[in-house]
Amino acid sequence: MDERLRCVAPVGDKCGEAATWSPDEQALYWCDVNRFLIHRLDADERVASWFFDEPVTALSLTEEPGLWLVALASRLILWRPADDSRRDHGFHLAEWPAARLNDGRAAPNGDLWIGTMSNNVGPNGEPGDAPFGRGVLHRIRPGGLASEQKRELGISNTVCWSPDRRTFYFGDTQQNTIWAYDYDAASGEISRERPFFTGFERGEPDGSSIDAEGRLWNCRFGGGCVVCVGTDGNIEQVLEMPARNVTTCAFGGADLKTLYITTAAMMTSESDRLAGSLFAYDAGVAGLESFRVRL
Repeated sequence: MDERLRCVAPVGDKCGEAATWSPDEQALYWCDVNRFLIHRLDADERVASWFFDEPVTALSLTEEPGLWLVALASRLILWRPADDSRRDHGFHLAEWPAARLNDGRAAPNGDLWIGTMSNNVGPNGEPGDAPFGRGVLHRIRPGGLASEQKRELGISNTVCWSPDRRTFYFGDTQQNTIWAYDYDAASGEISRERPFFTGFERGEPDGSSIDAEGRLWNCRFGGGCVVCVGTDGNIEQVLEMPARNVTTCAFGGADLKTLYITTAAMMTSESDRLAGSLFAYDAGVAGLESFRVRL
């Protein structure tokens, strides 16, 4: 294992996801989709966890300090960890329970962009199949108005923006493709879809994060690695991981130079002993602060 990579929380997540750094708390939040959990790693690397009544799939800071937007399988809620208060956001997925929410993040203008997929999580968190074609990319504006941006997807993953806010990246795990789009920060619209990173043979694309130099760090489910892709779409680095199913990542730490990486224990063997752990990697380059959802 790379000496700059270490396991910081061997929590055994069935499907760790949604890594999000809170600069206000100097803490990392992430979820376990199949155990309906949100975790927090604090500055002393202590882990606290909260249980929810549905799979938790995505997290975003909001413009209100201490208040989070949480994507559950069927809906969005607003959550305050300090007192564990929860209230409905207003967006409910009409296709639930055939489909569920998946990866999502706040946009530069405060919209939430979030994708869906066939619902592959049973009532008790048991994994199931995810037939292709039910996935949709949604843009949800303040107030809850939602619009569909792309249809007929498999598993929506990778939602991020370039440092200059002019490029939007979005991927489909089942198509082994991440697309790039022109992004208009004023209107929040996307245009000119083109393939950015496609056909890489190491697993399938899951979540991603962008560093301050504009490179995309993509986690590879089933590929045992994180691949760093330059702005031209060429591979610049492959970080080998001691777990097969690598799910998502986020830059954090006081200088934003620590890449936190989540993994999944499901669909692995007993020999994959660190599967489901949270890892921290000294990336040597800073990331970007997360955008916040406008309310």
